[in-house]
Amino acid sequence: MMKTTDTSPPRSARLADWLWAVAQELRQRTPPVERDDAVLLAMRQQFAVRQKAAKAGRWRWALAGPALCASVLVACVWLLGSAPPGESGATVMGNPGSGFIVLVSADRWAAFEKAGTGNAWLVPAEVPRERLALLGLPYDPADAAAPVRAELLVHASGDVLAMRVIP
Repeated sequence: MMKTTDTSPPRSARLADWLWAVAQELRQRTPPVERDDAVLLAMRQQFAVRQKAAKAGRWRWALAGPALCASVLVACVWLLGSAPPGESGATVMGNPGSGFIVLVSADRWAAFEKAGTGNAWLVPAEVPRERLALLGLPYDPADAAAPVRAELLVHASGDVLAMRVIP
């Protein structure tokens, strides 16, 4: 039989014979039982550590879902609570049936009402139909290029205070 520690096999030996001899020698060698037990114990400990880390990660993700739902709910309530432009309740000269949509902030509108209506003009205009969506009014996207007749309440400073759509 050939020794495995010999690095240079005789030239007459074939490679297959040499590999077969090495395989037979490896089959005869077995590791001690203590080593097998130590390897199994180390694998079990490592598996337990990984399971513990996986449970901690799952707990974090379990909290992410309800937190996301709560934040979406808060955002929806906030958006529904904020009034879109034109629904602030302010009307021109206290007349609720005037049909004007207020385009400025409530503070600016209050200052205009306090100063009186003598420093503003009613100006006829044509507004692009797509602007109606920005005011919270319904519009058809197919007719977005068509102009809409409107009346603008313009302050003496040039600021547009309110708008009324004329049918």
